[in-house]
Amino acid sequence: MERFAKAVSNVLKRFVDAGMEEIDLYDVWIETSIPMDIIEEVVREKMAEIPEGVKELSLKGKVIWRREEHEE
Repeated sequence: MERFAKAVSNVLKRFVDAGMEEIDLYDVWIETSIPMDIIEEVVREKMAEIPEGVKELSLKGKVIWRREEHEE
């Protein structure tokens, strides 16, 4: 599971570098081909490192992770 978390973290970093703040996990799936349930699990279980620039992660229009104001 660690390698999946690392892959998700790397893609999120690339998205932040491209200026994205609100990211749909579908886009992570397109970039990685990791099964969606695994992507969702590594995010929900906080296994993936979420870069500073990410404000929100969603799946099918539903927010599954949001940066708390005190986290910034």
